[in-house]
Amino acid sequence: MGPMPPSKRIRLIGQPTRGKTALNRLRQVDVYITLTRSASLAGTPPLVVDVGYGAQAWTAIEMWERWLPFSPNLRLLGLEIDPERVAAAQPYSQPGVLDFRLGGFNLTDVLGGEKATIIRAYNVLRQYEEEAVTDALYKMAQGLTIGGILIEGTSTPSGNIVAFDVYEKMTDGTLAHRELVFGTNFRQLITPVHFQAILPKRLIHHMQDECPAAFFEAWQQALRLAKGMGQTGQRQQWQLAAHFLHQRFGYPIDVRQRILRRGYMGVRARMD
Repeated sequence: MGPMPPSKRIRLIGQPTRGKTALNRLRQVDVYITLTRSASLAGTPPLVVDVGYGAQAWTAIEMWERWLPFSPNLRLLGLEIDPERVAAAQPYSQPGVLDFRLGGFNLTDVLGGEKATIIRAYNVLRQYEEEAVTDALYKMAQGLTIGGILIEGTSTPSGNIVAFDVYEKMTDGTLAHRELVFGTNFRQLITPVHFQAILPKRLIHHMQDECPAAFFEAWQQALRLAKGMGQTGQRQQWQLAAHFLHQRFGYPIDVRQRILRRGYMGVRARMD
């Protein structure tokens, strides 16, 4: 995964992100993948691509460091469409292991014949028009290996709460939506309403649509039920509300205890 030949000029597809990011902002996203998708980090040395890592390379480097214990041969490529951001990241590069390059959504042009195992495009698509999102996802998916995953979502500036979609590349080349994940570190009092402002781009403008509105109303009711049963701790309320959503309201929630207690709730169906 060396540098692109000087003669190879790539047309960059995309636009610069706002670029501001805090240390550990995406920790919850990285931890969730290790909890639920560790198989993606095993086997053949995986290539992870971070699309639009921002003005500083912090979150890309943190992801690489967090996943190294699970995959000692992990390679990470950070892509930015802004040349100044790529230049600023070069002091942190370790050629062939941790690299930073100019690039946008058209990963096939950047990677050549190589395919990524995991693609993360976080806090990127939220600034695009809604009609541009499907095409951006499609272009990124062309650079993903069969069975590979693509993560797209948004967080608050601090990273205290996150919401993201997980997609999987299928054998026929299509990109299948697998789950919508909500995450919190419980460092602030949160309610379902707080997540509505950071929904992935495909949902953010559809909060009044029937399915999303019904889900969040059910979540509010589930939380009231949890509180009514005497649960006073926010972590306990979160876990019990998820079980109510699954059992009483019929939503396909991942109710594994090790997931819920860490502050994650995965919904295995679209809300559109």
